[in-house]
Amino acid sequence: MGTQKTKEGLDTDTSIAYQNKDIVSKLFGDRMKGKPLSLFGFGNGLKVVDVRSTNIPIVQARELKMDNLFELEDGSVAILDYESAYKKANFTKYGRYIMDVIDRYLREEKEPDIHVMVLYTADIEGAETSMERTACQLQVEASYLSGVPSEEWMEDARKRIEKGRMTDEMLMHLVILPLTYKGEGEEQRAIRACVDLARQIPDKEQETFVLAGILTFTDKVISEETRQYIKEVIGMTQVGKMLMDEARQETKKKTARNMLKRGGSLEAIAEVLELSVETIKAWEQEACAMA
Repeated sequence: MGTQKTKEGLDTDTSIAYQNKDIVSKLFGDRMKGKPLSLFGFGNGLKVVDVRSTNIPIVQARELKMDNLFELEDGSVAILDYESAYKKANFTKYGRYIMDVIDRYLREEKEPDIHVMVLYTADIEGAETSMERTACQLQVEASYLSGVPSEEWMEDARKRIEKGRMTDEMLMHLVILPLTYKGEGEEQRAIRACVDLARQIPDKEQETFVLAGILTFTDKVISEETRQYIKEVIGMTQVGKMLMDEARQETKKKTARNMLKRGGSLEAIAEVLELSVETIKAWEQEACAMA
């Protein structure tokens, strides 16, 4: 069966991969394991030990999705979102995130502490970090990218890539650099520049981390023209292949769940999708846990 083409000329798998933020966030999140949140400018220094799904099913026309959900080394969890504008209404969003995370872990008979961490782009120099009502109090931890020496970071990244001496700190600088610029034009220029620099990183695992991170963290500010440029550039990299593989796997998972709802047996579904029975069973259990 051939791959269908979209009207933009991209194959369906590629289109799904680049449009599905879940896939890109997972690719980036998996590579955050073992790295400290201080790389984002947060002061606690705790390291990420695992990554959880960011979907929040709510009774509306769409799902609410946080940017990242990390399990930390002290047993707590961190909801990490980034914002390019400050709105009081965001506290409503954070409240939904918190209640979903509490509910999710209670189902697993766990009660971890919860952090809400917000990374603000350079356009925001200050924001309220708490909202209090008699019934509740919401407290977020904020990190600001205003005042970051953007050009210095960019030049340092160029030199370190040339010498093959990239550290976790420098890799994260490349990921968030586009958000340290003010104004749409400068942001788009920086996104392209950081993608081009990431392509020059000799270590393919590090390249994957940076490219997936840039895709994740520029999602709210990227223009369609720049998005198309990134699609073309990344399509030739290991990241592009991994995104398409993830997209195909996600498509198979949805197909399997639909077949299970219609009463298909594990063995028959596994045979049709050319997967193991254990994989189909794991997806079935995952769907039941989310129900």
